[in-house]
Amino acid sequence: MLLLAVRENPVGAQGVTPRPYQFGGARFLSHRRHALLADEMRVGKTPQSILAADDVGAQRVLVLCPAIAVYQWQSEWAAWSPKRDPAVIFTDTAPPSDFKGVAIVSWTRAVQQHLPALTALPSWDVVIPDEAHFAKNPAAARTKALYGKGGLGWNSHYLWPLTGTPAPSHAGELWPMLRAFGAVKMDYPDFVRYFCYYDWAKNRVFGNKKQHLAELRALIAPWALRRTRIQVAPDMPKIGYSFFNVEPKPGVDLPSDNPEQVDKEDRIAVAMAKVPQLATEIVENLVGKEYAQTVVFGFHIEPLRYLGELLTEVGIDTSIIRGDTPQAARQNRLAAFAAGVTQVQLVQIMTAGTAIDLSAAQHGYFLELSYAPGDNEQAASRLVNLQTQAPVTFDVVNWPGTKDDAVQKTLMRKVSNAVFRT
Repeated sequence: MLLLAVRENPVGAQGVTPRPYQFGGARFLSHRRHALLADEMRVGKTPQSILAADDVGAQRVLVLCPAIAVYQWQSEWAAWSPKRDPAVIFTDTAPPSDFKGVAIVSWTRAVQQHLPALTALPSWDVVIPDEAHFAKNPAAARTKALYGKGGLGWNSHYLWPLTGTPAPSHAGELWPMLRAFGAVKMDYPDFVRYFCYYDWAKNRVFGNKKQHLAELRALIAPWALRRTRIQVAPDMPKIGYSFFNVEPKPGVDLPSDNPEQVDKEDRIAVAMAKVPQLATEIVENLVGKEYAQTVVFGFHIEPLRYLGELLTEVGIDTSIIRGDTPQAARQNRLAAFAAGVTQVQLVQIMTAGTAIDLSAAQHGYFLELSYAPGDNEQAASRLVNLQTQAPVTFDVVNWPGTKDDAVQKTLMRKVSNAVFRT
């Protein structure tokens, strides 16, 4: 096995060398037929799994991921495994019977449309279920499709689930994966009764038995790798940036890749078109407990208001701080966010230069960037906690290959402390 070395950074101006911990994570996967990579968000689970697939010489790779992430996965394969043919996103059609390469399929399409075709294909070399906590309920169709007899995991040589939250609610959510790995022989009811508290009257699990946690950790240890950002990269900068690539909307783009030749109306149209995909991303991360809170910065109020409406409709506690928000209301909203009441704080960049503390969150998004790079840097710094020095990360919502893409990358190169990580 020979791990690949230097890769081109897909979002920065300079090349990037995988960090030692990323090589370590790739080796952990490539030396195990079944393994869970449970690193914290932004440690870089995606590139580690790509390095591992190359390490084992995989010719046929299937990636299962949320629909919002298919384009991000495609761009990551291009960046971290550039010698391969481009990864293929399959939507309405399934991979053909003679397919070789990297296939990317959303969880929904894989389970509802393409499962017979995907399992009828010759064995996959590697199956990578991203956001693997989607398959935590033994009775769910996606869990059976992945871990059940004759399913996608069954039909693969290597099975490497990825998730920063493998058991969002209780230890019983680990059972489908551990059973598929061969790590446990107990059936689900016995596993839950042993490791969890169960409310028989309400037929629900409500917590883990502390007296058995050490045994549970020992059971998982041979199969799982979990590291935090601070553990693996203590020198990580306070603020790191990545581009979060989503599908462009046909017919919508900036008219020029020169920021000085772009009108307000064009910028708003692009931002508005990105909102539904960003809303989906935020909901999935909150439900999956990748983070408890996040911040979204935008330049124009219309896209932020639209995003707030979509999140509120699905029960996400959201508030907006805009340029004309009265001081008293502004302080109340900041206090609610600091207390953990508000899950998503939407902020106009022009209001975020001073006197605003958003450090309750360690991750945020730029739906739009200011065309004054210093404004973006000032806004991002609002999440930095000087007491904990915890690293902060941002995703810049991006349409790869568009004029908007070119403008955003130009702007981010001008942010003095911008360090891009994949």
